[in-house]
Amino acid sequence: MKKLCLILALIMLFVTACGQPAVEQQPQPQVEEEPETEVQPEEGMKAGTYTAVCHGFYGDFDISVTVSESEIVDIQLGDYKETEAVGGKALKIMTERMIEENTAEVDLVSGATVTSMVFRSAVKDCLTQANAPQSMLTAPPLPQVSEKTVDTDVLVIGGGAAGFASAISAAENGAKVTLIEKQDIVGGSTIVSAGIVYGALSEDDVPKMVDYYMERAEQKADRDLLEFYARNSIDTIAFLEGLGVKWMMNVPAGTAPEPRAHFSMHDDGTFMIGSALINPMEARARELGVEVLTGVKGTELIVEDGEVIGAKAESKTANYTFNAKAVVLATGGFDASEELKEKYSPVAVGDFPLSNKGNVGEGLIMGIEAGAATEFKGGAIGFQIVDGSLPNSGYNASAMNATAFVKKDGTFVALGNDYPINYTNLKASGEKEFYGLYDAAGKDNAEPALEKGFGFKADTVEELAELSGMDVEKLQDAFDKTEALATAPYYAVVVKPATIGSMGGLKINTRAEVLAEANNEPITGLYAAGEVANPGFYYQEYPASGSSISLSITYGREAGKNAAELAKIR
Repeated sequence: MKKLCLILALIMLFVTACGQPAVEQQPQPQVEEEPETEVQPEEGMKAGTYTAVCHGFYGDFDISVTVSESEIVDIQLGDYKETEAVGGKALKIMTERMIEENTAEVDLVSGATVTSMVFRSAVKDCLTQANAPQSMLTAPPLPQVSEKTVDTDVLVIGGGAAGFASAISAAENGAKVTLIEKQDIVGGSTIVSAGIVYGALSEDDVPKMVDYYMERAEQKADRDLLEFYARNSIDTIAFLEGLGVKWMMNVPAGTAPEPRAHFSMHDDGTFMIGSALINPMEARARELGVEVLTGVKGTELIVEDGEVIGAKAESKTANYTFNAKAVVLATGGFDASEELKEKYSPVAVGDFPLSNKGNVGEGLIMGIEAGAATEFKGGAIGFQIVDGSLPNSGYNASAMNATAFVKKDGTFVALGNDYPINYTNLKASGEKEFYGLYDAAGKDNAEPALEKGFGFKADTVEELAELSGMDVEKLQDAFDKTEALATAPYYAVVVKPATIGSMGGLKINTRAEVLAEANNEPITGLYAAGEVANPGFYYQEYPASGSSISLSITYGREAGKNAAELAKIR
């Protein structure tokens, strides 16, 4: 049962040691920009190259800014540890913006705001050294917002795994496709994930996989949706392989013994990085002529006579009207919205979202406003972290792989298990913060958290209780219930519930058509895939790593295909 967790722990710690996180977009600590320094513009900017240290999300790195007497000529970055798919991409976007607009005060890159902010501060430092005029340290005037109308066959709203799968499928089936993504970086929650795809091993494995999902859902899932998913998950794996995706390994996930969890990897061998899936999907979409617009947020579906005929959207420079023959909602979930969690998933209120920070539920709201049926069962895709301030997910492996969990007073909660089961057990206790226990065998898991000040280490249970403030009798009882805690030193690591996604949303059928609240029939012109439309697959507990990505791609492809077919006859 714990095989995958143990493998994940080793992998995450290995990844940490290599300076590459398993989850690329991580908690967003409060970052204050350096105060602006008054300059003396009358003296003129001094041409030359100036350097500063950028306090990056994963460590410091040097930058240099070359200026003439009037403009930014070049910006160079030293060796940095920011992840290429998120932070690294943000640095490149920011560099281009600064040179083009000739100011450091450009828009931050949504999806990588911390990296963007500290980089902007470092460039300002260099410009201040050069005695740059105030115009190069402040934002330019806001552009005039224009009105734009775009005609397309299929509009895909959302640029994650479900969105790109939909766009590719629609384009391959002859449709003119436009994909909009509200953030500046595509990839959604997939790009900040470990890039795992769950899939049936063979046709014979399909009914076993369906039974497994139904069992984990306590028979409160939609068997028809699951049967379609399991059967087509085989083709999903083949589809990704056709795009050039490579697998590092297949291992069991959840509580099933079958090795259905496929770990994607880059050509250089790096793994547990979701860009290994997103990059080839984005490349294929662009190759097919899909128009990809970033920084464009969908705001409203256009409905006429009960049918969806397009959508409204907005960017910093334009208000868009998309006239489309079919629309696919692929906007992700809502676990980054405390308001929506309180309404639809109270169990997750206050939990730190490790998913994409854009997971605030706009697509869900758009669907509801267009008359879509919804279903919520009170669950969440639960996880565990040490603390939201930690910039590297490797540290949080300490939380996921504890041998046992106790309350802050030392009261036993549960033995360590698969991370969704851990989440269930922790939530059932009614507490908000816990300790994960390790002995000497868990040193590699526990020590990283201790280095950051999130835990305690002792040679005896009594000493551990004293250091942590736990009741010694309660803690000893917890140790007595945990046979695996046998060899000193002992560790107590801070553990907090977190989420990597939400459960519940728009109801769909096996054609990925969104169903209407009024009659449970398909809303013509509206399709959905991914986290925005996942209620039929789960109950309250996530069944296995890789499920969400696999469902997103499987139903995304179905949505795109059917949307393209509809476009031919509308």
